[in-house]
Amino acid sequence: MHRRRRVTPLPAAIELPGGVFVNPIQHQLVPAPGVAAGLGFYLAGMDEVHHQLFWAVRAMSDHDIGRLALPGAHSVGALVLHIGEAEWWWMQCVIGGHQLNDQDCQAVFWDVLEAPETFAGRGYSAAFCLSEVEKIRRQTRERLAAFSDRDLERTFAQERNGKPHEYSLRWILHHLIDHEAQHKGQILMLKRMMGLANPDPLGAMES
Repeated sequence: MHRRRRVTPLPAAIELPGGVFVNPIQHQLVPAPGVAAGLGFYLAGMDEVHHQLFWAVRAMSDHDIGRLALPGAHSVGALVLHIGEAEWWWMQCVIGGHQLNDQDCQAVFWDVLEAPETFAGRGYSAAFCLSEVEKIRRQTRERLAAFSDRDLERTFAQERNGKPHEYSLRWILHHLIDHEAQHKGQILMLKRMMGLANPDPLGAMES
């Protein structure tokens, strides 16, 4: 998986108790390549949360990815695909102007949170769910490559609940980071409720 976080040792060593000298690890978020620098910082933030999601889900069994932690809850697999669904809609429909069609509504991620009790019957694996959202992230990169940093304040119109709204590109990218982070936390909570271990978040950051 593509990583945007640069981890480099600093030249000055620090003395720890006991007279041990170590080089501290510096964590820096650098712009993702292939897009303008300002956009790249947002994309790097999206990739950081995406990487944490990947490590939280990748080792789950086919059974666990589809089961419900409690009645009425969503499965982890459905939430992963919903993250992709939201990103696809904002990037391709709101920003790209794509009009939904019948083929779109057949996508594995579309309306995936409907009827949560039926998701396990689809037989999706963790690898499949993650690969689907990774395809969507590649489409996002391609979409953003056509923009410059000046477009961060460009607005896109969308009607919601019968009212007109305008969203800046900057707001949309921030929203996508926030949306994935919220559902990542939800997924970690559901895993604990199912008695499953979660990865060390600092270990995921440095991997």
